[in-house]
Amino acid sequence: MLVVDQLRRGDQRLRVLAAGIFAGLLLLLAGLWYVQVVNAGYYQAKMRNQTFRTVREPAVRGRILDREGRVLAENRPSYILNLYIEELRPLFRAEYWRQRAAYVAGKAMTSGPATPPSGFWERLLAGLRPATRRVRLTRDEIMALNHATRFTVVSNTVARVGALLGTPLTITEQTYRRHHFQWPYRPLPILENLTPAQVARFLEQAPVLPGVDLEVRPVRHYPHGQRVAHVLGYLTRDDQARGEEEDGFNYSLPSYEGAIGIEFGYNETLLGRPGIRNIVVDSLSYREEESIWVAAEGGQNVVLTLDLDLQLAAWRALQSAGPNVRGAVVVLDVTNGDVLALVSSPAYDPNEFLDGITEEDWRERLNHPHLRPMLNRATQGAYPPGSIFKMVTALACLEAGLDPAALYRVQPDPAYPGRGAIFVGRRKIRDTAPPGDYDFRRALLRSSNAYFIHHGLAAGRDRLLEMGKRFFLGERIGLPLRQEARGFFPYPREVRWQWTDGNVANACIGQEITVTPLQMAVLTAAVANGGSVWWPRLVLRVEPPEPGPGATATSFPPRLRGELGVPPAHLQILREAMLADTIEPEGTGFAAFHERDRRTPVLKHLQVGGKTGTAEVEEKGRVVEKITWFTAFGPYAAPRYAIVAMVEGGGSGGGTCAPVVRQIFQHLERRETALPPALARGGE
Repeated sequence: MLVVDQLRRGDQRLRVLAAGIFAGLLLLLAGLWYVQVVNAGYYQAKMRNQTFRTVREPAVRGRILDREGRVLAENRPSYILNLYIEELRPLFRAEYWRQRAAYVAGKAMTSGPATPPSGFWERLLAGLRPATRRVRLTRDEIMALNHATRFTVVSNTVARVGALLGTPLTITEQTYRRHHFQWPYRPLPILENLTPAQVARFLEQAPVLPGVDLEVRPVRHYPHGQRVAHVLGYLTRDDQARGEEEDGFNYSLPSYEGAIGIEFGYNETLLGRPGIRNIVVDSLSYREEESIWVAAEGGQNVVLTLDLDLQLAAWRALQSAGPNVRGAVVVLDVTNGDVLALVSSPAYDPNEFLDGITEEDWRERLNHPHLRPMLNRATQGAYPPGSIFKMVTALACLEAGLDPAALYRVQPDPAYPGRGAIFVGRRKIRDTAPPGDYDFRRALLRSSNAYFIHHGLAAGRDRLLEMGKRFFLGERIGLPLRQEARGFFPYPREVRWQWTDGNVANACIGQEITVTPLQMAVLTAAVANGGSVWWPRLVLRVEPPEPGPGATATSFPPRLRGELGVPPAHLQILREAMLADTIEPEGTGFAAFHERDRRTPVLKHLQVGGKTGTAEVEEKGRVVEKITWFTAFGPYAAPRYAIVAMVEGGGSGGGTCAPVVRQIFQHLERRETALPPALARGGE
């Protein structure tokens, strides 16, 4: 009541204060009335004109690692300069009125004499300004002028950015129109893959570049390029939503999916879950604000069984066979089937596919009819195995009762007395070994065709093919690479009426069938480990992108595919003969594993057993190419590694492929110097 009493007494200061408060309340009420009533239509129209755009943001793709955690495929930051067009609207308006004035003036000058003024005020103003014709613009003229001014501002801004960065930049009107009509709410990329120097220069000049900002986007990177290409595969652009995402987005940022290799086989694991960004746009579809609705979840990491050091050593060894070598190398752990190295040559660089391959590159280089770098020769190339198949023939013959000590006399070739031969019916099959007496051991290390054809025919077609099927020849291995051939190796029932003795004779020496290098590595591993046929394992485990509570890895244990069911004594006889091939002077693999003096072993601390092979590829009855092989296991006393090398168009298995395998064993020997010599050399 004190305030009321003072007002009644006529307190002037209090009356002024009360009047001010009252006036302020009236002003607030008037403003509220103005907004809610007078301008209600304006704000309702603005809300109607505003709408949402959803943008699909891909997750960061998971990494691919080797068995020791070393990076095979990763994501590196790529710097992109974006132009946010909505921030140029003040420049648009200024440029619009400037160009409009010039356009109107030009149109007035070409439209004839001015209309005489009518009315008092017009006549009065006519004396204060020059007589001009009133020009009205059509709707189409206004739209064309609007677009022209926008493109002028954008192109000038892009050119200014280029000048500041020291890189000439331009934008075509077609590019701008496509962006303007399709994605006006998204920034316009004006320069991608900035160098560190360009990034630094931009950051220095950023304050004077309105509407231009730097974006960092992860880009796939393969640090080892061609050397691991056929295992990893490559990515191709894929902006399509999947499943529940279908038709749910107005725009998708660039996304990629695996085309072949591990990138394909584990695409969903590596891909992660995309995020969703909401963008509020105005009536012109320009961005007003944006927010993340659903955050992207990064893809999981895939850990392979590959040993990166061994993979690189295998690549170098294969390249030593010659320029543009066409071949493959596979290294398996014989104890569990782990793929430690898998190389195919020629290869491609998966980094090139991220920006797209030109038609010329594809035609002249990647799709070259002779080199075929896209072909994974280790898993997808099916070749006649030649004499390395004699390992299967040998086991079939031993199971049929062959006495390994019994001698078989190879007859001389009538046309070439220094070489052996065998007649199957009227057909003569030449032998690379000289005529003479052969037991099992000498026949294998000299790779006698006549010996194994004679005893293979005695063992029979069904026994030979059934033995090959115990190694699962002619069947897929099951690697998640999308590039795999099963080869040709029939069941006995499939060729019962088609195969003659001539076909069986060819098969005994690896000429009627086809296999992949990986299949022969599995076969060699089974011989080395005592008869266990493992599924090749390429993926060790899948890990979460970041360690933390609840983050668990998924491991994939080794899988046994089958047992040979071969007596251990038969496998030991075969292994001893394979050892002789590399340590005895008559062996076809001897030269590759000894110095030029033919006495000093190249490998100082371990011995390996091996088998050479050379197959002929015929077209129209004429030999057009040789397929050369060498397969080996080691250390001999405690086998751990099975290594197969194959080269198309090589000279011989011993001369072309055995040196490749030797170099890989040299790498292993240097790396495992702690291996006791007695163990490595079989107790010698």
